[in-house]
Amino acid sequence: MNIAAYIPCYNNRDAIVKAITSLHRQTHPPEELLVVDDGSTDGSETVAKSLGARVVRFGKNLGRGAARARAMKELTAEFVVSCDATVSLIPEFIERALNHFENDKTAAVFGRIIQPQGGGAITRWRGRHLFKLETPPLPSKALKTFISSCALVRRRAVMDCGNYDQRLRYAEDGDLGRRLISAGWTIWYDSELRGVCTVENTLGQVLERYWRWNAFPGSPPTLRGYLRDIWFSVKVMAAADLRVGDPAAAAISLLCPHYRFLKTLKTSFGSRKGKQ
Repeated sequence: MNIAAYIPCYNNRDAIVKAITSLHRQTHPPEELLVVDDGSTDGSETVAKSLGARVVRFGKNLGRGAARARAMKELTAEFVVSCDATVSLIPEFIERALNHFENDKTAAVFGRIIQPQGGGAITRWRGRHLFKLETPPLPSKALKTFISSCALVRRRAVMDCGNYDQRLRYAEDGDLGRRLISAGWTIWYDSELRGVCTVENTLGQVLERYWRWNAFPGSPPTLRGYLRDIWFSVKVMAAADLRVGDPAAAAISLLCPHYRFLKTLKTSFGSRKGKQ
């Protein structure tokens, strides 16, 4: 099978070394490796080239939708691996993922992100609430969503559905997943397909990441949604933190809904202003 891989990158000079290395070390390695440098200013392009990747560079930061859409246009392989710059794939990732494509209606398969043990409250919170590491993983099954952090896609399916929306800076994979499902394609989740997060996050970064993973572009904030998020943060998230004796993480959980509301408000206001 003809396989290529790409890594979207924005100022990930150090982390991208592990991402590229993990693709070179696959038991079924890709025949081509592309890095889409989304306007980095830290020398990521030079590092990627030194490790044998072909690099396409944007003159300024355009966002995840643009980076992924460009990768799918640049690559012509039948199957394409997407691996975030802050993720290191397990060696058998591609080999195992290909098994799902014996069905001609499979458009994509994605795995789960894990992280090394240890770390402070922010890392513990990320593992518990973002990566869901303390929740028993779902069995391999078809889902009506798509996450592209560590995934393998059938390029024809993606392009037939219009490719990633290059206007989206977040939720670009969820948007594509909905279009693939509507077109009759199947998307698989396989908990044995793992990618290891190779970076630590600051408080702001982890809250932004949680917001981005749970946001819907174009949806304005509502008081009802805000109150629902507060209830969830208290009754579910903070409660889970306290059950394992982690009050520092509980404080992050209680902050989370307020960050999400303000971030959504700011994003919604910026979108309306841009259309005027």
